[in-house]
Amino acid sequence: MYSPLELQNTHSKPPSNIEILDGGMGVSEKTYSNQEALEKLKKTRHSLSENCAGLFVLLLGGVTISNPLPVFGSIPALGYQLKKLQKTSQIVLNMERILAEFATNNVIVTPQLDVPDNGTLDLFVRFPDPPKKAVFTIGFRSNGHSTLFFSEEKQALCVRRKRGGLKQWNINLFQRFALQEYWLRKNQVEIFGTSSRDKNRSAVKVLVLTGNTKIGKHADHLYTEVGSLRVLMVKNRVSLFVIEEDQLIQFLRSWLEK
Repeated sequence: MYSPLELQNTHSKPPSNIEILDGGMGVSEKTYSNQEALEKLKKTRHSLSENCAGLFVLLLGGVTISNPLPVFGSIPALGYQLKKLQKTSQIVLNMERILAEFATNNVIVTPQLDVPDNGTLDLFVRFPDPPKKAVFTIGFRSNGHSTLFFSEEKQALCVRRKRGGLKQWNINLFQRFALQEYWLRKNQVEIFGTSSRDKNRSAVKVLVLTGNTKIGKHADHLYTEVGSLRVLMVKNRVSLFVIEEDQLIQFLRSWLEK
């Protein structure tokens, strides 16, 4: 079920413009700009915001009195657009933070990489410069007001809400992260770098919990030290670091400095 790649970690740095191959767009060599990617993402956020506003107006509009069917049809559409808007806003915010924090590290941040049959990778972050090069694949996830636990018995990530028992996360995130990296390595390997060593460098896979989804208390052996940061690291064929959103910058900084 998993790719044969057992992924891991290293570090790098960012200029605003870098020569890479954009395999996803089917384009040959071009100059990649962090700022251009960020501005494109902000335009997507703006469009989603306008879509949500339009659907909300439709829900409240008096025209629905004579024919309520369009209103009922717009409710799930609004929910879907709001969810996309929230995720895009999270990616924009964290991409801005990374670019600001590591402005002198030549960091390259690629947002929202679509992977067929395996969703979208929220952020691909590469630090290309010595002495410590590194690649990070980062996914943002929320599961409402809940607490995340790793079940060693089930070898799976689970969530517990205030009312209710422990339920397995509806997506196998170990498999998702592994297959996303595997696909990118086969189809867009240039984003890993240009040298053979760069292209073979495993990615540090990071699950970032957002909103009201928090990390529960685990057994000591499931934690590892990344610099001064104590981080939950769980394994199911691949290693997955689990942090909360306000720890992301410290985690990246600590990794580069360790």
